[in-house]
Amino acid sequence: MLASLGPIVFDLRNDLQNIKIDEQSAFAKHALMGAGTGYEDTGEEESTVELTGTLHPYLFVGGLTGLEAVRIARTQKMPLPLMRGDFTPLGWFLIESISRTHNDLHPRDGVGTEVEYSVRLLRVDTPAGSTIGSILRIFM
Repeated sequence: MLASLGPIVFDLRNDLQNIKIDEQSAFAKHALMGAGTGYEDTGEEESTVELTGTLHPYLFVGGLTGLEAVRIARTQKMPLPLMRGDFTPLGWFLIESISRTHNDLHPRDGVGTEVEYSVRLLRVDTPAGSTIGSILRIFM
């Protein structure tokens, strides 16, 4: 397992090649008399994660179904936990967008022999305990 997003596992079939994490802190800037600029902590800015990879649907059957599960999760607009392959939890995320590019289309069905994808995630607060079970039940 390279990573998992809720029940969606990224592995050899759902080949994940890059995980880009962007986290920022927020500060209010204040001019101070007789001193330099002061910065006041105002919390966290929006954190994002971008998952990118390449599928080879004619070599590894099932990769497109994993990408379809990500698409369905995006339409449900439900937060999902993201976990790295070493089982390190990275937090809860909403799927903001999915991008797919089919390259070298197969003449039989028009599916790319190589499908590049990108999934952009937005970090959200951990849902309440009773909500977690109902979120994951949607996919099982």
